Amino acid sequence: MEYILGIDQGGSKTHAVIADAAGRILGMGKSYGACHSSSSLEYAMGAILEASDQALNACGITRKEINAVVGGLTGIDWDYEAALLEECIGKSFPVAAVQVVNDSIIAMRAATRSDRCGILCAGSGLNCAVQNMEECFVYGFYIPDEYQGGWSLGKRAVQAVFDSHMGLLPETTLKKRVLDYFNAETVDKLLFMRVKGQIESNDYLNMPIMIEEEACSGDLVAGNIWKEYGNVIAGFLVARIKKMGIADQDVDIVLSGSIFKCKFQEFQRAVKEEILRNVPNANIIQACYEPVMGAVTMALQKIHGKLAEGIYDNMEKTSKRFPVRRLEKDYKREGERL
Repeated sequence: MEYILGIDQGGSKTHAVIADAAGRILGMGKSYGACHSSSSLEYAMGAILEASDQALNACGITRKEINAVVGGLTGIDWDYEAALLEECIGKSFPVAAVQVVNDSIIAMRAATRSDRCGILCAGSGLNCAVQNMEECFVYGFYIPDEYQGGWSLGKRAVQAVFDSHMGLLPETTLKKRVLDYFNAETVDKLLFMRVKGQIESNDYLNMPIMIEEEACSGDLVAGNIWKEYGNVIAGFLVARIKKMGIADQDVDIVLSGSIFKCKFQEFQRAVKEEILRNVPNANIIQACYEPVMGAVTMALQKIHGKLAEGIYDNMEKTSKRFPVRRLEKDYKREGERL
């Protein structure tokens, strides 16, 4: 019997799932989050092996019985990084064919089977990918810092307080929320803190929830932060779809990440409208499964090539025993249209 291993490693957790060649999900493990480039290769590999061994022990097989491994890992932005991680993982799974990709790819594959697709992953940062048949473009470092997910939204909120104070923007309820958060008595005090480097990245990351709440309460400035951000990030995806020449074709677009859980629905609407204005046949979906199931799918494809319908059916049926499902939908639907 052949077995495969799918891995998803992000900053908050590492997931590993074992399946047999028929697509039956057999075991799952979980470990801490890591990134090889920021928390060390050794630390990242420790999480991968811990989660993988949990999954292996759950179904009573060994590392030497794994035939294919696919890992979707955060921080895979350059070819040499993928090669390095493939070599490291291969040492622990000596008979397996190993492939490592950016984690946005497995998130995309967890949502769609289409070979014309794209994904916006917006969380603490932002990543995107577009695929047209064999051609795949992952944005990685192409996206500037000012659009990097929750961090950039927090910076926009602080700047909006300054802009409002100068008269460039209307009065905003964000002013009180932001000043209270930083224990700043005045806008000038907040400005002093920023100039002196007393505002840290984690401060910005904590702020999207307050922007969301103020936008939902009707604050115009907060709402515009969300809508303008939605237009910009959709533009990244649209630009590459056009460059690949598939803007007039059916393209599955996956929206993924914590930012898309925003309760201010005008944000999601702005993203969708910008996409559909430029890619009128886009099918905008969310994933049925956690990203690790995209890694499982890719690992099964390494064994079989094109997957038979029965394999997808087996994945759908057996996955119900594990915390890998986001939507209670048949996997054959590929995702839920938004």
